[in-house]
Parts: sequence; C-alpha cells; structure tokens
Amino acid sequence: AVTMPSWPTLTDYKDALQNPDTAFRDPYLRNCVAERSPMGVPRARSGAFASVYKMTGARGVVALKLFNFPNEERASRYRAVSEYLDQLEQRRKKPGSLVRFDYQLEGIRVSNVWYPTLTMTWVKGKSLGEWVREAMEKRSPDLAAVRAMADSWVQLVLEIQQAKIAHGDLQHDNIMVVGDVPMLVDYDGMCVPALNPQPPRPKLEQLEFGKPAYQHPARVEEPLGLHLDHFSAWVILIALRAMVADPGLYKRFVTQTENENLLFMPPDMARPADSALWPELLRSRDTEVRDWARLLRESLDRRFEHIPTFSLDPFTRLRTLVAATPRDWASITAETTRLNATGKVVPPDLAAASDPVGRLRELCNAQRKDYPTIVAEADAVVRVSKAVPTELRPMVADAFRRVSCRDAVQNALAARNPRLVKSAYQKPLLEGWAEKRIVTEAEAAIALVEVLDRLKAATTAPGDGRKLITLWKAEGARLTGVPEADEYRTEAGRWESRLAAAAAFLKVHDSAKPTERALADAWAVVGRVGVHSDLKSAHLARGQQATLRAPLLARLTVIPPLPSYTSDSALVAAWGDGTALAGCSEAAPFATRLPPARERLSKVAALKRAIDAADSGTATELPVLAAARDLPANYEHPYVSRVKIGAKSIEALEQLQKAVNQSPPSDRAIAAAVDLLRATNVDLLARLEKLDPKLAAEAASAGQRRKALNEFAEIDRKYSHADEQDRRWQLLWNRHKPLLHGRRDTEELRERLTLAATRTRAWNSIAEALESRDIFKLRELYETHAENLRTYPPLVQKQGELGELLGKADRVIGIQRKLTVPDLALNEEDLQFLVSNHMAFSGAAKTKIIVRIASRLRTEAKPTAGQPPYTVIPTGRAKTIAANWKWVGQGLVSYYLVAVDAARHLNEPAEADQYNLLPCRLEDHTWEGGGKRVVPPPGAKTVFITVWAVVDLGWTKVYGPPLHIGPVAVA
Repeated sequence: AVTMPSWPTLTDYKDALQNPDTAFRDPYLRNCVAERSPMGVPRARSGAFASVYKMTGARGVVALKLFNFPNEERASRYRAVSEYLDQLEQRRKKPGSLVRFDYQLEGIRVSNVWYPTLTMTWVKGKSLGEWVREAMEKRSPDLAAVRAMADSWVQLVLEIQQAKIAHGDLQHDNIMVVGDVPMLVDYDGMCVPALNPQPPRPKLEQLEFGKPAYQHPARVEEPLGLHLDHFSAWVILIALRAMVADPGLYKRFVTQTENENLLFMPPDMARPADSALWPELLRSRDTEVRDWARLLRESLDRRFEHIPTFSLDPFTRLRTLVAATPRDWASITAETTRLNATGKVVPPDLAAASDPVGRLRELCNAQRKDYPTIVAEADAVVRVSKAVPTELRPMVADAFRRVSCRDAVQNALAARNPRLVKSAYQKPLLEGWAEKRIVTEAEAAIALVEVLDRLKAATTAPGDGRKLITLWKAEGARLTGVPEADEYRTEAGRWESRLAAAAAFLKVHDSAKPTERALADAWAVVGRVGVHSDLKSAHLARGQQATLRAPLLARLTVIPPLPSYTSDSALVAAWGDGTALAGCSEAAPFATRLPPARERLSKVAALKRAIDAADSGTATELPVLAAARDLPANYEHPYVSRVKIGAKSIEALEQLQKAVNQSPPSDRAIAAAVDLLRATNVDLLARLEKLDPKLAAEAASAGQRRKALNEFAEIDRKYSHADEQDRRWQLLWNRHKPLLHGRRDTEELRERLTLAATRTRAWNSIAEALESRDIFKLRELYETHAENLRTYPPLVQKQGELGELLGKADRVIGIQRKLTVPDLALNEEDLQFLVSNHMAFSGAAKTKIIVRIASRLRTEAKPTAGQPPYTVIPTGRAKTIAANWKWVGQGLVSYYLVAVDAARHLNEPAEADQYNLLPCRLEDHTWEGGGKRVVPPPGAKTVFITVWAVVDLGWTKVYGPPLHIGPVAVA
C-alpha cells in the first residue's frame, strides 16, 4: 500500500466517513451510514489505539474500528484472528458466543491512501456488569437468573477452549448479555493456533494484559498462549456462584465499596493475604465455590503455569498429571490426597495410574521395553520414598546400563570426540532399542580413531613435513569438526606454508638477475612461516643480505634527482657508510651522486654558521648573503626564507638610516622604517643596540614621539565634546612638550593646539563675565567670540543664562539710547524693566530718567477733578468722602496718592500725615467709581484732599503736580 506522510487523524477519518461510497473497499460499508453527533458529524468512541464508529446498513449494524497509529504487530494478529474465525465459520465450528470479525489491510481510503479497518457485528445488549447489577439490586435479587448465567458462562468458556481460542481479556465489560445469553466482544488480545507457535519457534509477546481484578499478577510476564483465559474464567464463575450462595457478598464487596467489577478487586489478586474476600469464599455454603476458590487462591502463591485448567471435572488435574512423562509422583500423590479429603472417589483407571510401583511394573513387563522411561519412573519411585520390587531390580539395572551407555555415546558424539565414543560404545547394550542413528554415527566415529593415530604419529616426527601434508590432504575432510584434528590441520598447514615459501625463494634466487626487493620479499615470507630444510646456509645468508639492501635501495630510489637540500640530505643519510651496499650493482647510479651532494651540504652548513653569527649579534647580514651566493641558483634549502629576510633586513636598515639622516628628521618616517625592520627581522631589531647604538637610540626616541603624536590624534576620536577635546589637547601638550619641542612632525599639531587655546581663553573670559553679571562686558565678549564658540558645549549649556543677560544688556542699551533723543518717551515696558533692573544704569542715566519722567507727569499725567469732585457719604454718625478725579497717564503712572488734611491742601506727599496718606491703584479707582473713598481725621469739620500721580522707578518714586479737592465740609 502507498504510505501517507503521516497517519490519519480523527478529523481525517470523520471527513472520509462523510462519503462512505468512495471511502470503503467493502461493498457493505459503502452503503452504511455512520452514527452522527448533534452537530451532524460521525460520532467516535475513542480508545487508546483506535476509534469505534457505529455503522448502520441494510443488513444491520456493525462496529467499525479505525486505528490511531500504525502497528504492524497488531495488524498481523488481527489478520490471523480474522482468518481463523472465517475457517471455523466455514466448518460450522465457530462458537456462538463470538461475533463476525473482519480485518481488512486496505479497508478505508483517506487522501487517496488506503488504511486498515476492523469490523465486528454490533452487539446490542448489556454488559455482564450491568446485567448482574440489575439482577442483584432488585428488591428481591434474581438469584435463579444469576445461577443460570453461571451455567451459561461455563458452557461459553468450554466452547471457546474446544475451538482452541483464548479471548485474552475476559472481564465484565467484554461480555455482553443479549437476552440472557453471554457474548464476547473486543478481540484485541485474542490468541488462536496461528499465534501460538510450538517449539523451537519463539512465543509471541502479549499486547493486552486484561483488567487487574480478573488476572493473576504473573500474567504480565507470560507470552501469548491458549492458556491465558483459565484464571479470569474461574474469577467470573466464582463471582457469579458465590453471589448466588450468599447475596450479601454483593452488598458488602460491590455496592458498599463502589466496586466497578463483578466481585473481586485488584488488591485481592496483588495482596491476597490481606484480602477480606478470600476467607469469605473459602467458607462459602456452596462446596464447589469453596473448592474452586481454594485452588485459585493457592495459584496466587505459585507460578502462572500452576493455575488450574478451567473445567468442572474434579479429576482434570489428576488426569493431566498422570498423562505426563515422566510423572510427577509427588504432585500426583498430593492431588489424590486432596480429592480423597473432599470425598471424591478416584476412578479405577486413574487410581491404577496413580501408583508409581504399578506404573514401573507395567513398563518392565512390556514386550517392547522403553528403557529411558523405566529409568525415569524408577527414579520417581525412589523420590517418593518407595522401594523398587526385588523382581524388577534386574530389569531396572539393565535399563540403567543401557541408558547410561546411550547417554555416554551421545555426549561423546556431541563433543565430536571419536576416542571417547570408542571407549563408551557397547553395541550389545544399544542394539534393538536405541536410535539407529546413534549406532551408525558411533561406528563411523570409531573408524576415525585409526586416522587420528596416524596423524598424531606424523605430527610427532614430521621430517620435512611432506608425509603429514599428504596424509592430511587424503583424510582431513573426514575429520571436519573433530577438535583433536584441529591441531593436525594446523600443523599440516604450517609445513605446507614452509614448503611453499622455500620454493618461492629458491625460484627468485636461481633466476638470471634477481633484484634485492624480490629476494627480500620472498625471504620475508620465509621468515613469517619458518625456514624449511630445503634452504641451505648460503640461501639464509643471501636472504638476510637482501633484507638489508632492499630498504636502502627503496629509500634511494624515491629520492628526486634534482639537487636540493632535502634530496641531498636524504641521499647521504640513506647511503650511510656504504658497507651495506658494497658490491651491489643496483646501488651504482647513486654512488656517482654522492660527492656533489656532500659538497652542496657543506656550503649549506657554512650558510648556517653565517646565520648563527648574525642572529647572535656578532656579525651583520652581509656574510649571510655572501654564503647564500656560493650555492647553486634556485637550490632549495632550509634557509631560503632566512636569506630573503637578510636581504630585506639590509634594505630596511638602509631605509632607517636614511630617515635618521634627513634634516630635520621626521619621527613618523623613522618609526615607519623601524616598523618595516620589525616586520622583516624582529630579531635584528632586538640586536640593533649592539650593532649600532646611536641608530637604536634614534629609533627608540622616534617610536616614543610617534606614540605621543598618535595620542593627540586619538583625542578627537575618543571624546565627543569640543571643550573636553581642547582640555585634553592642552594637558597632553604640557606633558609631551619637552619630548616634541622643535621636532619636524610637531607642526601638524600647531593649528589644533592654537584652536584649543583660543577657544579655552574665550570661554574662560565669557564665564568670568557671567559670574560677575557684567552684562556690557558679556555683550562685548559674546559679539567677539560667538562665531568661534557657537556649538561649544559650555556655551550651549549656559545659553539660557547668556540669552537672559544679553537681552537685559540690549534693553539697557535701548533705554540709554532713548535718553539721548529729547522727544523720545519711555514706554510702559521700559518703566517695568527699570523697576527690576535699575542697578544696570549709571547715576547720570538715572538722573536723566527722573527728569524725563517728571516732565511727562507735568504734561501727560496731570490729574483733573471729577464731576462732582467729591461726594460726602453718611455712614451712621461718621461720614465718608468719595474724592473723584480722572485717571490720566495710564501706562506711565504706577498709582495715585490721596492725602486728607484737616487744615490745608498739601504740595508734597512728605507733608502729609502718613496715617492719612492712601495709595489708589487703577483697579481701586475703577472699583470705587472713578476715585477713592477717604475718612476725615477725627474731630475735623472741614477737610482738604490732595491727589498726586506717582511713577515707581524701583530706586525712587517720581511725583506729579498735586490736584486739590475741597475744602469739604463734614460737620
């Protein structure tokens, strides 16, 4: 089948079920309709690994199972179960309790890919749990129906056992009651013969383990098999029959404990010793319940295989025991004793089969003797502490001899040991009863002993090995698998290898012009396998000589013929002292190359000495270049790069000297030359003080100065504020001035240093003017330096304060200019400015201002009396006078002063009694109707009122001419 990128989801399945005619391969399902939810979509009953849908068609209802994920193991089992149930149905042997079951590998199509389906007949009924609950919870429990259900359950279990089927998960939810007939559903854990392979094929693992309340605790360790239902079948039968015998069990162990199972709970199986139910069952009024419960309870303390087979025949276990070979007489005795204790009479055939001595006598008297069974049964008789009858002892002893002989021969044959077979084999003890195969194989093995003896003798005295080789080739095939023969096969192989190696060496040795390599290779094989006697001492000497020469020739052969230090060194090293290759014709071409190679190596050594002298500081690079020129052009040697460095070093030194000699010298040029020398030959730079101290000192000083110059270059990059940059420039110059003074490269700093000094001085002078609040000096400095300091951070920071002071300076200057023009009046804003900033004006300027204000008061602000000029207002026994006048000089006059005097009109405010001198501001004048209310002095009969206009200049007040009102009679 084609595979999808992923397995279908629940939504994918529901979408496919919307169109069954195209989704299914089964014609019946194509015409079915899925049960739907209130939302109109197919209703799914979801489980751990599949979802079930109720499908309704013309022939009825089926359950459709669709799988949540792929599982090849589970799929193959469904297929096996489906096929087996089909076979039973065709033979009309399918149990009636099982419904139709059909597994299709390609059953449903989702997104054009086929996936498996499983369909079963939909069982319409109640689960056994629901059915028992209804029967037991009636006002009068229907015990007869429960007893009948127990009988039906026995019939169902025996029927599926006879059909060789194990359901695998017998429990109340998987048993549906239709009418009063139990049916089995959910076949996920079912076992059929195809899933129960016989040895030596391995058993399958279980995929389902059932509910714990219905299973033996050891179930989880069991493989899949047809024996899995016995325990759960007993649990259900005991539960039904026990409730019939004692209906109170249902109330105590189900209703009151909210137990969802029929009667038992998981702890009853896991910890039976702590269970309250088992003791109740063991004293049940139903004797069969007591017996079944005892057997099942005992099985909980034993291994799974000791679970009693589900059968109502009380002798089933005894029949099983006596049918086994050999018989377990201890178990047979225990079972017989148990049956007798319960009042059961063992049938005669079983009673006879249960006697160990009788069974032994029967075997000994048989016409055809089964000697292994006689031995097994005799051992069993002894194990149950019974004596073998005297008349049977000879036969038993003969059986022991025969079986022992057979076992010894079989063990020797299994060990592939012919000598052991020969010592164990006694033909008279085996004839007539043992397998013919054993006799045939034993006699064939005994025939090999003579061959082994001959091989052993040939191995002990091999001579030149040819006899052993011939014998093994003739007889070795017969001894395959015999451990003793392995030694002879190995030894024959060794001798054969030695002969072959000796022959191969002699073939090369005796050829017309053997090469050293061919002789050495052939001799190496001889060395690995051993020297054969066919090789004489001269052969040994020649092989050893070739072994020495061949590697040397191999090393010489791969050396390139083109002269180089590497090839010359390799040639001289490989040749050595020449003794190993003396007289070797293959070495002649290399001998002629040796003298020139040695001469070139000598010149390289001289070059190395010159380099060492230069590197130690005792010589210059010139001898290095001279020694290099003695070598052939393009000759490769280890010091090629060092010679190039020497040449470049001389050039770098010359450039450094040239930079130092320049007048005046540039420290940057000298430092650049030092950098070049450092990059070329750092060791030479380190030795420069020893070779030329003066030059080294100049180089060091130039480096320090360049470093200082670079520090200046870094300032503007590192600091973003111009004032900080200027400060750093000046600090750095003060530090490095002694080092840089008078040097050629210092000129590059001049312009920037000048700018720093200029801006710093300019700002300091402005800052002093700001501090002293000298606005005229500030105005002068700002006009001078504003362009240079436009973006200077301290000035920008003080811009608000500067603007305020500069604005004030402009106002002062403006007012002063007005004072120079005779007819130009000071306005209201000028007067307000004068009040708060009069300190900015000189005494002469202030005098001019007073004169000009007094003049305006006489002309523009001379007040006139109102109409009427006054009004006397009675206020009880006292009177108030409202003095009225027209407000003039608005914008010039700050306020009016009103004086009340009982004797006369006044000329100056200073003449007035201060307690009778009242100010009147514009808002007061307006509020009181164009005047000011005054109170006559106490006792006055007539009062005189005087009004003056006042201009407050801050440092003084200027009064206008007086307005006289009255006299006013107040008596």
